[in-house]
Amino acid sequence: MLTKEGLKKEFEKNWKKHYEVELFREKGFIRKKCPNCGKNFWTLDPDRKLCGDPPCENYGFIGKTITKGKWDYIETWKQFEKFFVKEGHTSIPRYPVIDRWRPDLFFTIASIQDFQRLDQGNMVFEYPANPLVVPQVCLRFNDISNVGVTGRHHTSFIMSGQHAFGYPKEGYFKDRCMELNFGFLHRVMGIPETEITYIEDLWTMPDFSAFGPSIEAFSKGLELVNHVFMQ
Repeated sequence: MLTKEGLKKEFEKNWKKHYEVELFREKGFIRKKCPNCGKNFWTLDPDRKLCGDPPCENYGFIGKTITKGKWDYIETWKQFEKFFVKEGHTSIPRYPVIDRWRPDLFFTIASIQDFQRLDQGNMVFEYPANPLVVPQVCLRFNDISNVGVTGRHHTSFIMSGQHAFGYPKEGYFKDRCMELNFGFLHRVMGIPETEITYIEDLWTMPDFSAFGPSIEAFSKGLELVNHVFMQ
């Protein structure tokens, strides 16, 4: 029986294959294990001990500016869109939050779901462009008890989806994905290189219809990006 923890252990055994991307080798990222939570992470700061994921690290950005400028919600998407369109991506409109194209799901919970189709029980992908970006509105209800209590939990959010399909025949995979995202976080947003940590993880749809290793980007206690590599 597939479980997330079981899959995570399998990927961790072969971490060089699943997590050591070209960006980490070129920039000299160091792989460490967080003494607090036990997660493996990558950093350019030789003195860093903790992975950066709360509760290992509290928010360090409130009342402080660590980026080049202050963007609101809409401007953040526009800057994201501008960067990736310049890098060869097509920007497409969002899909509905009511999932009409997958009979096994009611709501859209992630941008990758826009392109998933079931064909006689098999998962296939249909996409209007490759690579692409999409500002996908998502609905999730597993955090309802915390909504209005913590200030960080919601039932709806916009996922800035960056997608590439069909590698190696088309699209791209881990190395190019991480190169682009690091470029956006550091060069466009202006986050210092040493303030970005990358945590090894695994992402899966609730029914395990799609899964793969993921690399989460954090800064000042906040998750910024989750890079998911379905394989």
